[in-house]
Amino acid sequence: MALVRSKERSAEAIARVLDNFVRLPGSRMSMGVDPLVGLLPVIGDALVALLGASLFVIARQLNVPWPVVARMGWNYFKNGVFGAVPIIGDIYSFHFKSNAINAALLLRAVKEGAEGACPLVHSPLTILDMAGLFLLIVPTLLVIVFESWWFWDHNISYVSFLFPSPYTTRR
Repeated sequence: MALVRSKERSAEAIARVLDNFVRLPGSRMSMGVDPLVGLLPVIGDALVALLGASLFVIARQLNVPWPVVARMGWNYFKNGVFGAVPIIGDIYSFHFKSNAINAALLLRAVKEGAEGACPLVHSPLTILDMAGLFLLIVPTLLVIVFESWWFWDHNISYVSFLFPSPYTTRR
């Protein structure tokens, strides 16, 4: 039971740091490091996605059913793909807070358990768990890196907005 609660606290802490770490002064809104680290071209969104992927590992260790993990994966995918778009993506990440949603899904699944019984069991990851997580996480990470790299290669980033190139090519 103590190990299960420790995993739940870890999931809550990860979600809080990524999505709700600081309350914005004079408002009821909060912000985490997800939109801030996402400002770093190419690697920022991939790094945040890796941190968010740890929620999937915790979910499977706590035997969260695969349909719930798939819903978490959809939220993860949307946040990653939209979040990789400069400026608009960070606004989306600030508003959507996929890690907080995923942590809530995880905690609700653990609380409800199968047929109303709370499965307070921590289990090691099986090879099927690792394969499923790999298929869920790696394609999303590849899309995020490719998309971020595309924007960077086409000079569409915060750097290009803040420091426009003095040289332009005209055809």
